[in-house]
Amino acid sequence: MTLDELVLEWSYRTQKGYPAMDSPSDVQILKEILTELNLPTDHIFDQFNPDNTDFMHSLDKIKANEPKPEEEPEQTADITSTGLDLDNDGEIDPPKEGSETYDTVIKKHLVENRGWDPKKPIPTSKHIYPFPGKGGNTFNIKVKPDDLKWWQEFWELTPPKEGETEGGTKGVGNGEVALYWLYNHSKSPVNVLDTRGADNPDLEFNGVGVEVKAFKSHIGKKSLGRFGQDREQLKMLGIIFGINALTTIFKGIPEGKKKGPKDVNPLTWDGKNLVEAFEEIIKIRTVDFSQLAEIYEIFSQIETNLNFLDDRLGEYKTADEGARAMAIEFVRPKIQRKPGQGGFLANLLKNGDCRFWAIDFDKINTNPDALNHIKTAQGSMALDFDAIFGKASE
Repeated sequence: MTLDELVLEWSYRTQKGYPAMDSPSDVQILKEILTELNLPTDHIFDQFNPDNTDFMHSLDKIKANEPKPEEEPEQTADITSTGLDLDNDGEIDPPKEGSETYDTVIKKHLVENRGWDPKKPIPTSKHIYPFPGKGGNTFNIKVKPDDLKWWQEFWELTPPKEGETEGGTKGVGNGEVALYWLYNHSKSPVNVLDTRGADNPDLEFNGVGVEVKAFKSHIGKKSLGRFGQDREQLKMLGIIFGINALTTIFKGIPEGKKKGPKDVNPLTWDGKNLVEAFEEIIKIRTVDFSQLAEIYEIFSQIETNLNFLDDRLGEYKTADEGARAMAIEFVRPKIQRKPGQGGFLANLLKNGDCRFWAIDFDKINTNPDALNHIKTAQGSMALDFDAIFGKASE
């Protein structure tokens, strides 16, 4: 280990982010590092004094990279805006509850892979990152360099399955434990809880649901998985695309075409297909089914299905209005479970670039282009969150 590397490791473990030789606690940390490296402390300590230019140069570089307080005024505001009392020493009162499971996973990793003293506390994030709370807007954070080391070290950590003490669970993806650490093991007023479960978001930030993803980028459509359990929505889509298929058959192959239009169904469609299907729904709504039902029972069933659709979607006068109402019905159950209206879907990158999309279903109605950013493919739902729920303001 070089001198620069040693000073950098020492800096990560100190409270201020850089070491001070006149601080007994900082000197003790250095002794612990040297002991871990099996280096003789007496001889090495002779090199660490103000007359050693190599040491002072290394220390100056660490201090030069330390953010100045005035560079983060918004983070100070984040603390005071919560209404929590701060002690004179800056500690948050009361202490955060956190997650015993995630704390255990982090501590176990440190002890087994870093030779961490089990009695030592988990290292803390040196910065405070914003969280707007329920109903806030989409926002970004960037993990700062002196927190990024731990962020990346905790990136792939996962807790064991419920009831087990070893191994990991697929229920926790990359970055989830790192995000928990970033907020909960800091002076941030945000209390983060592990709330994993079938219908629960991954985490709760001060009671607000946060579902965690690790997509490769923030842009483009993102898969939210299959929606087979949403039977009511599947029934509605079955009615819509069933009538669309029926009218398509009667139309036949368009003139000049060798084959009919591309097949769409409840499991594979996009926003444009949905609008086109509602155009057929509106047309067929003008038919007097009661008279036809006297001849063919099937028309009675069609009318029953259309009435069910209207009851669920409410009034719509145009194909676009009907398609938007159906899109909200389609998206709502999946996102309402995790993270829920007013919650956030957080996409995390290992380089520390993170985006928190604020979930607001009304934006599907108010965003004129929303239907172009919702689709399904073979029963898997995909949305462009940036396009629907908004990019973070710069």
